[in-house]
Amino acid sequence: MNDLSRKVVLVLLAIGATIVIVKIMGSFKEEPLKLNIKPVYKSVRVEQIVLGEHKAEVKFSGKLAAEEKIDLFTEVGGVLLTENFKEGNRFAKGAAIAQLNAVEFANGLKAQKTQLLTQVAGLMGDLKIDFSDSANDWEQFLNAIKVDKPLPSLPNLANEKLKRFVAGKGVLNSYYSLKSQEEKLSKFTISAPFSGVLTQTSIQKGTLVRGGQKIGEFINPKSYELQTEVSLSDLKFISKGSSVLLKSDDLNQSWKGIVSRINSSLDANSQMISVYIKVVGQDLKEGMFLHGTAKGANFKNTALINRKLLKNGGIFLVDSGIVNHQKVNVLYVNQAKAIIGGLPPDVKMVADNMKGLYNGMKVTETK
Repeated sequence: MNDLSRKVVLVLLAIGATIVIVKIMGSFKEEPLKLNIKPVYKSVRVEQIVLGEHKAEVKFSGKLAAEEKIDLFTEVGGVLLTENFKEGNRFAKGAAIAQLNAVEFANGLKAQKTQLLTQVAGLMGDLKIDFSDSANDWEQFLNAIKVDKPLPSLPNLANEKLKRFVAGKGVLNSYYSLKSQEEKLSKFTISAPFSGVLTQTSIQKGTLVRGGQKIGEFINPKSYELQTEVSLSDLKFISKGSSVLLKSDDLNQSWKGIVSRINSSLDANSQMISVYIKVVGQDLKEGMFLHGTAKGANFKNTALINRKLLKNGGIFLVDSGIVNHQKVNVLYVNQAKAIIGGLPPDVKMVADNMKGLYNGMKVTETK
């Protein structure tokens, strides 16, 4: 046997041995396991829908502002003399809140009144001769002029000849000029237009102020307004005179408020309507944050749900593990809740994990 024949025999033997080995190893291969795998469905939490009577509630919040509030400005310049011009001090209606030094101005006014006395006294001789019917009235006017008191009213000037005579002597010009100066003198005293309290001051006794300077704020602490905003859909449940309940979480107290004003203009940015609510009571403060509710209409045979559960005008119901999107009548929606109708009784809805749901989808229900 030559070398070539020997090589061919060896190759054939190797191939045969490989086939035998593969068959032997294949005989030891285990039978594949048959697993009983159950399908896995998306798990969703479901809630039983309870139909009943539900009332629309308009929720709102805002800060209190005094209904009566003024900024205090000085119309004239001078040094403040008032000792108690300080925040928190109370003043009765008509009391002097701030008094500026007016001694120099008042003395100048007295000097001018003395000049008027001289002018009127110089008229009396001619009045008694030419206007005897009016002389007694002018005599009383002359006697009533006091340099430290406001000027009395002028006598009747219905007689045109008398009016021209008095005006020609400069009496009318002097009189009305003095009345103007008396008005200016009154501006050295800032009086309380209502009973209230100083909530802000920017000067103290001895401070020199100038005309037109803001020196403080004055409020009536007995009556406040809450400014808030509501949507156009909520506005139909609120009208002037509506009663609302206001609450403070800090004080754990509540107060009854009355809608006093409703703006007729819509805010272009927020698309909301401003509503003003008057409230009176103890412990209320300027700038205090309150929240509240206003009762609206009653809706019978309806369900109250989280507004986030509304999708495309409906909700997802579950029956025997099958999802169905059900259109509903959305009767009212606020910031948190929605009142819906048009549902049959005794149905279950998907309460969360709604992403990816579709009609006919099989799900696993949890509570």
